[in-house]
Amino acid sequence: MSRNKSLVITLLAAMMLPAIIHAAGTATQSTNAEIEKSGSQRLFVVSFMTMHDPFFVALRDGIRKAVEAHGDQLLFLDGEHSREKQEKDLLTVLKLKPAAIFLIPATDVGSTDKILAAAHQENVPVIDVDTDLNAPDLILCQVLTDNIGAGRMSCDELGRVNPNAKVGVLSFSLSKACVDRVNGFTEEMTQYPGMKILATQDGHANKDGVRGVIKEFIAAHPDMDAIFAINDVSAIEAIAGIESDGLAGKITVLGVAGSREGAQAIEDGKLHSSCAQMPAEMGRVAVEKAYDHLDGKPVEKNIQVPVKLVTKANAAEFLN
Repeated sequence: MSRNKSLVITLLAAMMLPAIIHAAGTATQSTNAEIEKSGSQRLFVVSFMTMHDPFFVALRDGIRKAVEAHGDQLLFLDGEHSREKQEKDLLTVLKLKPAAIFLIPATDVGSTDKILAAAHQENVPVIDVDTDLNAPDLILCQVLTDNIGAGRMSCDELGRVNPNAKVGVLSFSLSKACVDRVNGFTEEMTQYPGMKILATQDGHANKDGVRGVIKEFIAAHPDMDAIFAINDVSAIEAIAGIESDGLAGKITVLGVAGSREGAQAIEDGKLHSSCAQMPAEMGRVAVEKAYDHLDGKPVEKNIQVPVKLVTKANAAEFLN
């Protein structure tokens, strides 16, 4: 199936979601018939907390390529950081009997309880991607970044260049993956007795949230000389705040994701390092496990995809 055809089907299904939500069962049957016009293709569904992050875009594209390689269809749903929207969308989509759902909670892990129970009831497998839902009886499997390892790796890199760093941490409490990164970082700090965390604050993993936090960090902690950010978006916004305060080059910033934007910031000498997740590979693996299940093959519950440290030495690899 061509990419254009997949996008047309995706847009068709997405546009019909409001009709499904507000209409009776006959509307659901009509929508299902529309989707089945493309033949015997199976429908897969992606629902992420947001699409305003390069990591999630790359993860979605990895899933899309793998599903299209099988000649099947994919419906993308943006959770927009809203528990209510994600729940409403997915409970509606379950009426279409999708072959599988690839899920990242829109807010906290518990926000998906109703979705998981409904999918289990409908016998629709759910593949948890990038977030440990801790619901082994309700999901097919989880495909995760080694987030603890990413935090540890970042701490070790900071310890290599500044073992006595005074650190500000940009966290994101609604994502267990991000919480794990902070936990990995703080656990590894035991190897660096001179390192100290001056402040930890939730930047909500986005530009608007980080912007205010950085101003507070700089004002309250003039001796802060390092920032660990739970993703590259936060790290790059932190750099913008640092530069606007005339402190460029005086605070070492480390991120997580290995995004193209992060790699470019490393190349430009602004971001010190990032722990690269492998979103496209995660997407491919998640789809592989879904098809294994549909083919009757056993699927392990926990799959971890390792991270890779991105520095000035190898940033160019992540710009291709």
